[in-house]
Order: sequence, then C-alpha cells, then structure tokens
Amino acid sequence: MSFEVVCHEHPNIFVVNRQTYETYRFTFGEDGALAHAEPRSDLGEARRTAMAFLAQSQTARAPRR
Repeated sequence: MSFEVVCHEHPNIFVVNRQTYETYRFTFGEDGALAHAEPRSDLGEARRTAMAFLAQSQTARAPRR
C-alpha cells in the first residue's frame, strides 16, 4: 500500500491510502505520542508515514548551527 500525508492541522495529521482513498486521522499529543482514535487495525505503514512527516517537519524547523 502507498500512503501520503494530505493535511496537517495541529494536532491532527491526515494520511490517505492512495490505493483505496481511505483517510486516517492521527493526533500528535503533548507527550510526543501519535495516537489513532479508531479501532486498531493494520495501520503500521500509515503510522510510519505520519511519523516520517513529523520528523521531516521538525528537522526543517530546527535551528541550524
């Protein structure tokens, strides 16, 4: 499956499955955890996509030395 972040409205990150067009909402908590409110299923790849997006956006905002 192929996933892509389609929207980031803090604290929510929306990830779409490009094959089925299903959209998943993950919430980035104050403690740094990424949560999904729906019942757990095989969302590992969608979750990794959201985490990679967060890591990339944090790296882009980090001050350079």
